[in-house]
Amino acid sequence: MTEPDAGSADEPTEDADEPAVRRAREEVIEAMARAAEVYGIKPSYGRLYGLLYFADEPLSLDRLADESDYAKSTVSTATSAMERYHFVHRRSIPGEGKKAYYEAETDLWHVFQQLLNQEVRSEVRIMTRALDEAAETLRDADSERAERDLQKVEKLQGVYEKADRALTVLTSSSLDRITDLFGRLRSGE
Repeated sequence: MTEPDAGSADEPTEDADEPAVRRAREEVIEAMARAAEVYGIKPSYGRLYGLLYFADEPLSLDRLADESDYAKSTVSTATSAMERYHFVHRRSIPGEGKKAYYEAETDLWHVFQQLLNQEVRSEVRIMTRALDEAAETLRDADSERAERDLQKVEKLQGVYEKADRALTVLTSSSLDRITDLFGRLRSGE
């Protein structure tokens, strides 16, 4: 009995799977573009992220422009924004000079943690500082209005204190640990 050839009808070849693979990949990339819109981000950002996500190697701006059919300026703007939010990383390739290459961050929990650490924690710091100063001013004032406003400010202080604690847990724990914790909370353990 002989072994079937690598390209026999019994075993699909990579080429035979290509149209199906391309369709599946495109479906996910289009979903990423639509998902970007949900967050008020241009769909081009989601599409470019998707192209990088499925790329086997870092891609240059030129290659991303070719593969996406977007202008190089659009690709440059998008990759800069995605880099700021940790969705992509800029890489240099030896022998390519200063030419920039990009690759997707595939650990989306890491991206989420970075966004929480940078953007949300920044908001918490700004608000905490303002609320502390306002509370001090209102405590020194002697009026009914100041007392009512102080109660509102103290309520907000409580919210931001809890938010800060939640941020600490979310940014210092793995996704598995967080989901395990939520699972135990739901089941009442």
